[in-house]
Amino acid sequence: MLLSIAELSDLTDEITYRLPSILSNLNRTGGLEEWLAMGGMSDLVQGDKDLNSYPNGKIVVIGGTDIKEKVFLGVAKELGLPKDSFEFCLDYKKIQKYEFNKLQYNPNYRVVLFGPAPHSSQGKGKSSSVIIEMEKSQGYPRVIRLQSSNELKISKTNFREALKQLIDEKYII
Repeated sequence: MLLSIAELSDLTDEITYRLPSILSNLNRTGGLEEWLAMGGMSDLVQGDKDLNSYPNGKIVVIGGTDIKEKVFLGVAKELGLPKDSFEFCLDYKKIQKYEFNKLQYNPNYRVVLFGPAPHSSQGKGKSSSVIIEMEKSQGYPRVIRLQSSNELKISKTNFREALKQLIDEKYII
């Protein structure tokens, strides 16, 4: 069905009038993100999920690696970040039992740096992995994937680069 210019104008006026009610209903029923995505407006809510966390909140590092925590803390110290700003879960088996839900709607957590993690972790919901679940769900801290050659991998270099980027953006202090 094609509308005339006059009909389209009338429809626009009516939608504009009803829009607050429509948005409120979509938000309440959990359909707001999908509705915005259908209209190509996902960017309107992307930033909002991070706004309620503190700039000096914890930086969580999750992913299987052979690199010791103290090495990462050394990098953080070089960049002027205190060691109590970090929480690490670097053991692949412990990642499966990590309580990811404690990060949701918790302003004390600022960002999660992800390396390789099991797909069958707690908190993945109906998603194929917990990383995807956190990226698509409201209320989680910002997620950054640490990668090397397009694979999830935590290295001293990509850890440093991620922190530098966050500092340059003034996302962490």
